[in-house]
Amino acid sequence: MGYVMEGPLRAQCQATRQWSQPPPTCKGGEKMVNCSDPGIPANSIRQSKIEHGNFTFGTVVFYDCNPGFYLFGSPVLTCQPTGQWDKPLPECIVVDCGHPGCPPNGQLSGDKFTFGSTVRYTCTGGRQLKGESARTCQLNGHWSVPMPFCSGDLGGFVSVCRGVGFVRLGG
Repeated sequence: MGYVMEGPLRAQCQATRQWSQPPPTCKGGEKMVNCSDPGIPANSIRQSKIEHGNFTFGTVVFYDCNPGFYLFGSPVLTCQPTGQWDKPLPECIVVDCGHPGCPPNGQLSGDKFTFGSTVRYTCTGGRQLKGESARTCQLNGHWSVPMPFCSGDLGGFVSVCRGVGFVRLGG
């Protein structure tokens, strides 16, 4: 059970050697202090031991994220004697590997770069792909294998990356 302070928060010592306000008192014991349900962020898992169906003073709530997401904020919240949580609710943010790049004379297919997404590479102008043709965004925020390259110099330079083409003619 928690206690709630009742009365003025501040008092000033006056010239009469008396306080300007009576001292505050602590109320508690007769009523339980509860915090409101802190909620469950999208793509998260919450664990807590709730007493009497309420988030009472001292209740600790633990958060973790589903695979493919990382936690931003504190994973632990505690119900304070004021009836407020000690920290704000965390968020679960999707793991993003960023743009995987596009090799010269290569073509990239796939426009999602978050955890579990796969992109594929091909070469233009009859060039041969060297390396893996597919890369997958991993839980650590990195692509699964190095970017492949296209072998053979058939003149010119063409690269189509994420729907945008780049052309350099003459070598």
